[in-house]
Amino acid sequence: MPHSRVGVAGAALTLAAILLSVGCSGRPKVSYKELADDDPTIRADAALRLGEARAVAAVDSLIAVLDDPVEAVRVQALLSLGQIGDKKATEAVGALAADPVSTVRIATAQSLGMLKDPASVPVLARLLEDSEGIVRIAAARALGNVPGPEALDTLMSIALGDENELVRQHVVVVIRDRRHQEAIPKLEALLQAESDLVRSNAARALGDIGDRTTMPALVRALDDPYYKVRSLSAHGLSKIDVKDAQALEAMRRRLGVEDHPMVAVDLAWNLARGGDRSSLDRIRDLLFKGQPEDVRAEAAMALGEVGDDSDLPRLETALSDKKGLVRSEAFKSIEKIKAR
Repeated sequence: MPHSRVGVAGAALTLAAILLSVGCSGRPKVSYKELADDDPTIRADAALRLGEARAVAAVDSLIAVLDDPVEAVRVQALLSLGQIGDKKATEAVGALAADPVSTVRIATAQSLGMLKDPASVPVLARLLEDSEGIVRIAAARALGNVPGPEALDTLMSIALGDENELVRQHVVVVIRDRRHQEAIPKLEALLQAESDLVRSNAARALGDIGDRTTMPALVRALDDPYYKVRSLSAHGLSKIDVKDAQALEAMRRRLGVEDHPMVAVDLAWNLARGGDRSSLDRIRDLLFKGQPEDVRAEAAMALGEVGDDSDLPRLETALSDKKGLVRSEAFKSIEKIKAR
């Protein structure tokens, strides 16, 4: 993370260089005296300014201070090596993936993302399994910057199965914004994965990418054995083209045989979004009879979008539901309908 500058804000690079020496270990020594200063604030600031200056000549010196005892110095040296962009730093940067301090591991992922070296994929894969969710998010973002199929395969195969929803959301954003053309056939293949979670996240990602070519795969996924895949496929189809005739017909067909209440709500909801309001009574019924409570909450949410004034008494009754989640969604939906 960038360190605050001490007495040199906005100044040009003025670090005094000394002759580079090599110790008996063969490892380069620091060749900028500020990087060896007793004050860690000065060391961190020196690393910051070398990165801002894109000082290629400083790469060896920055590598030499990656084992600095002060966290802020290690972090800034990592980020500056990433800014400079010399791939010869990849191995040294990757070694800090095992640092005990999470901010250093985050900076390691960020630096590798800036270096864009395919050789860093195995290290980033390990960081995708870090115990800290924020480290996994940084690794996912970094992999989105690394070119080549291995980086994308790693991103999808590991991160789409992450139990942390925030991590999965970041993966979807990375794929959508940076690599979606490469990702589409891989995501469609993941709709056949063994893991329910991976299939669910693949369906979510395809909807968020929003490419019409994926609609046939999402239509097929409406018959997936896992209910969340069916729900997310319905939402994905609606995101891509809310009025697509084939998608609407597929959702009507699925709703006719659907026995899971959450999926029934989502199918009826997305049909109504597309102009077919014939199944609204299914949502209204599940507002009170749906089990567990997240089904009732989903029904309340759906009515806030596709319901009308006649649903206000129902939603007001739902305000007395025993579960706070249901009451909260009912209240928000009442406000939405009244605001129209």
